[in-house]
Amino acid sequence: MLAIFISIKTNIFLEKLRGRGIIPVWIAVLCLWAATAQRVLAGETPAIDSLKKELLNHTKEDTGRANVLLYLSVRYHDISADSQRYYAREAYRIAQKTGNKRYIVRAMNQVGAAQLFSGMYDSSLATYRAALGMCNRYNMPDLKEYIYTNIGNIYLRTGDNPLALTYFDSGALFAEKNNNQIGLARIRNNIGSIYYEMGAYTLALKSYLKGLQLHEKLNNTKDVEISLLNMSNVYYRLKDYPKAKEYIARAMKMAEESGSDYSVVSCHITYASIFNEEKKYDSAMISLQKAMALAKTVNQPYVTNIIIGNMAECYLRLGNMDSAYVLYNQSLELSKELQDGEGIALAKSGLGQIWVKQGKFSQGVSYLLEALSMLEQAGMKEQSLETADILATSYEKMGDYKSALRYYKIKDAYRDTLNKAEALQNARNLEYDYQIDKREAQIALLEKDKDIEASKSQLQRILLIAAFAGLVLALVIAYLFFTNLKSAKRNNELILQQKNEIEDQARKLEELNNFKDTTFSVLSHDLRSPINALTGTMAMLDAGIITPEEFAQHKQELDNKLQSVTLMLDNLLQWAKSQMKGVNTLDIEKINVKRKVLQSFAVMKDGAQQKGILLTHNIPDELYLRADRNQLAMVLRNLLSNAIKFTSNNGVVTVSAREVGDKVEIAVTDTGVGMPAHRVTQLFDGTPNASSAGTGGEKGTGIGLHLSYDFIKNNGGDISVDSREGDGTTFTIMLPVA
Repeated sequence: MLAIFISIKTNIFLEKLRGRGIIPVWIAVLCLWAATAQRVLAGETPAIDSLKKELLNHTKEDTGRANVLLYLSVRYHDISADSQRYYAREAYRIAQKTGNKRYIVRAMNQVGAAQLFSGMYDSSLATYRAALGMCNRYNMPDLKEYIYTNIGNIYLRTGDNPLALTYFDSGALFAEKNNNQIGLARIRNNIGSIYYEMGAYTLALKSYLKGLQLHEKLNNTKDVEISLLNMSNVYYRLKDYPKAKEYIARAMKMAEESGSDYSVVSCHITYASIFNEEKKYDSAMISLQKAMALAKTVNQPYVTNIIIGNMAECYLRLGNMDSAYVLYNQSLELSKELQDGEGIALAKSGLGQIWVKQGKFSQGVSYLLEALSMLEQAGMKEQSLETADILATSYEKMGDYKSALRYYKIKDAYRDTLNKAEALQNARNLEYDYQIDKREAQIALLEKDKDIEASKSQLQRILLIAAFAGLVLALVIAYLFFTNLKSAKRNNELILQQKNEIEDQARKLEELNNFKDTTFSVLSHDLRSPINALTGTMAMLDAGIITPEEFAQHKQELDNKLQSVTLMLDNLLQWAKSQMKGVNTLDIEKINVKRKVLQSFAVMKDGAQQKGILLTHNIPDELYLRADRNQLAMVLRNLLSNAIKFTSNNGVVTVSAREVGDKVEIAVTDTGVGMPAHRVTQLFDGTPNASSAGTGGEKGTGIGLHLSYDFIKNNGGDISVDSREGDGTTFTIMLPVA
């Protein structure tokens, strides 16, 4: 079996400081720490010498030795990627030998982190995907947070910002579920950095401030450094240089006190950025030279490449084309080696500018066009604006006024989108609110301390009252419980009597069409099955046949059955309502697509988890459509339920959305069993279809897809399906854009 590993440490790393105008961006890279350690921060991990001595005491190849090896791997994270991988592989070998799946995943994540920081992005992505697969197979959801986040960091490094944002969102959901405040704060920084690159400065600062609040609350000094640097970058981009310098100075002081070389390097580069804008090029170059000298001790090629690109930018502004050309070419080759898409784009943009300044317009425009395409694909609006401006000027000098006008329009469009004046005001308002909230929190904490002191004398009386109230409540609950048991018995007898009457009447209605017979037959079965299972299990629990622990083992299955019944009933009621002539209950409104899909994920997650199915999405944050909210929710639930039903264990269901003309296209894709061609043609022929059993034996009435078809049509949209037997299915709906 191929040995793949994973990290057990949280570390802070300098992410991006580059671009025309030297654009600084900071990302806090998250890796998985040991579950037994709860929170393994750099300052909390034992020193290397102590760990090596401890390793000598653990000669037996068990989880104890594997744990020490993982801590050693963490300690070498900032020192030697080779040593980090070595100790992680040793931990993996022992975990494989002992069969401990959790330690295997932890070791896999550690090697994934080493590969990530070494620029081995393809290898790192393969490692993390393998770790994610093990988490799904062996039900370890608490480890997914860090895997999703590091996959997001890989896509961020390679310039795929939208996909990175999708994985960060997933990581944030698991961080909230795990109540991991440190992890959530770091993901906020990551998301803020993506918004920064995309030119959404208000959203970026909002994310950074949320992260800063959490880090300050937890007294997490190293992450406070990164948050301060992130905020300085926002003010730098908004041209509020005094404010940017204020944050850099605070970050530099903390970094020097904590001995964080990464943060000190980043401070020097950000200072250089500001000096460049102030046309203090000598000061900018001095800061970059300091950063380069310190970066050699860090031994990270990615950091070195960033500094090289910024030096090239500085020489370009000074008019030293020869030095700029050499450095841009050096950065281009290193970016290709590191698979750094943004680095490639920015290096080509710089080379294009050099050719244009030398009057070689054709060659320069060719480079600039390639750079603009890559920058737009990565969503980097600020850099796209600047490159479009240079292209427009170049075409104008070449006499191609049509092309010049085209790129002037692109530049104006980006300028309107960025709107820096409004963003600066919003940033100041956000910071003011943050300072007010911080002071109010401090006051509230003081008041809370006073209340605690005042309440100590009353604690005895409160405990006595609480004990008495608890006893009374227990008696009331016991009375209600036994009363409900008697009532349930009477209701069961009544249900049995009514069931017999319904069966007698059913025999007199044989003239009804076959579909309705089948529908109510399946509905009756699927209603009784979970209810009988629940009442039977409760009866066995009351009789002492099973213990509460055994009952808890079956609770998830009962919940899933009841959820399936709820969806079936909703479908049936909505279908019946849709058949009533003259009924029109549409309430068309503006709906955020991503939020509505995530709400549907929350409803369907238990059914997906039971089969080990991964629910993913690729949806822009600000995509809106117009439809009836309740009917859209019903359609999404039916399509997700259908995808989960016909997808085998450990499969994937993906929801993607995009704007197509005046419509919004939403696609629900699964990796399930698919459908034969004749089945596809019968799906929307005007009548509900008999339902097939799912991969797990699931049943249904067949109404769901017909109901979805009617709702989409009622909302002015369309629905289609693409499926091949054995190769999955994609349902696509089109609705008016908002």
